[in-house]
Amino acid sequence: MNIAPAGGSAAGTGRNSAVSSLLGVWALFLAFLFLQVGTGLQRILLPMRAESEGFSAGSMGMVMAIHFAGYLLGAKGIIRALASVGHIRVFAALASTASTAVLVNAVLVFPASWAAVYFVGGVCNAGVLVILESWLNDRATNETRGSILGAYMMIMMGGTAIGQLLLNVGSPDGFELFVLSSVLISLAVVPVTLSASTAAPVPSSDPMPLRELYRTIPAAVVGIILCSFVQAASTSMAAVFGTESGLGAGRITLFTSAAVIGAITLQIPLGRLSDRYPRRAVIMVTAATSCGLAVIGALISASSVAIIVVNMAFGAFVFPLYGQFVALANDWVTPEKRVAAASTLVLASSFGAMAAPMGIGMALEAFGPSAYFWSLAVCLAVLTVYLAYRVRVRQAVPVERQSTFQPILARSGEIAHSVGRWVLHPLAGWQHHHHRHECEIDERHPSHWTWPSDGAGG
Repeated sequence: MNIAPAGGSAAGTGRNSAVSSLLGVWALFLAFLFLQVGTGLQRILLPMRAESEGFSAGSMGMVMAIHFAGYLLGAKGIIRALASVGHIRVFAALASTASTAVLVNAVLVFPASWAAVYFVGGVCNAGVLVILESWLNDRATNETRGSILGAYMMIMMGGTAIGQLLLNVGSPDGFELFVLSSVLISLAVVPVTLSASTAAPVPSSDPMPLRELYRTIPAAVVGIILCSFVQAASTSMAAVFGTESGLGAGRITLFTSAAVIGAITLQIPLGRLSDRYPRRAVIMVTAATSCGLAVIGALISASSVAIIVVNMAFGAFVFPLYGQFVALANDWVTPEKRVAAASTLVLASSFGAMAAPMGIGMALEAFGPSAYFWSLAVCLAVLTVYLAYRVRVRQAVPVERQSTFQPILARSGEIAHSVGRWVLHPLAGWQHHHHRHECEIDERHPSHWTWPSDGAGG
């Protein structure tokens, strides 16, 4: 038992609790690291191999789109399997299948076979994320939730960047990198199956229809779709842009990993700004800045070193948008519906993510490599204009009523459920001392709605 020294601060006790919690889930973090490195390598390996095989940008866009469709199916269907056989067995089965899928892609090198196998890989990867994140969420407490979430985000982005950089240790034309990706994904099974941790309970939540969420906060729904389009394009089609531009493998890995590394830098600063100032205004400025960076990326040469710097800055502004839109939705959704709303947002996000590779692939084929950044700029410009419109037609949530930003990315279904709980739990203690009132919102007469005394924000 830890005993705080006399005169010790609560902050010191909190830090000790956070460290203990992180040590308690080390096996899950290690498994997640192996998964992210393996899948990160695969995500850049396939476009590079496709280039040498003569696949078109459009065909690779279709492969990536079907992969995201697999994520959607895996996130939605995994709960039933968890209830039947349990977390550890399902995790081992999914990770093994995902590992096998990588090897199949090395043997059957055709766009159609890649699409089918990568779809299965998407189902498995999403299911694995559901299991890991439900586990982590179950282990977190109100005091340690932020530390666990922060470590999780660092592993997610850092592991992806490491995986992409591993492309430089071999040739995409051979078997070696496919085998390495398969081995890394298989290694994720070891710490989970040997861990003494008990499995988390199966998550559940009442659904919230997309139409209901759109009526409540249309800016969040539209924003999630558009920012997910841009984020999915940045993670799945950046390597295709590099190959279409004639870049070498080393330069492509630097380009793709730059956006992922940049994504880490401004998550917290931009989130804090959106907590202190009107959130839609902060999001609008962030989207406009991202649009400007995309225009710069389209105007400069792909062979220039500056493109790597621009892509890092682009990732730094683009990737925090998802978490900001989730926080915006939580400003308006009542606390008891936030878990369901977060799950619905993931559904909306999936539409944008699936459309991105197909849209970008067709644009690259029709207009050349510059269409990559121009397409992202157009999407972000539409998002900026729409947010400006929403600011004019609907009064903003007062800053003191806004929910707390969480640094998250668009991911699987259970992550969305976890996000809802992460956002909800910090308010629980305060809500215990306040009465709950139903928030009355009138879209047509914004001056006529009232705010609940618990700060639920509409």
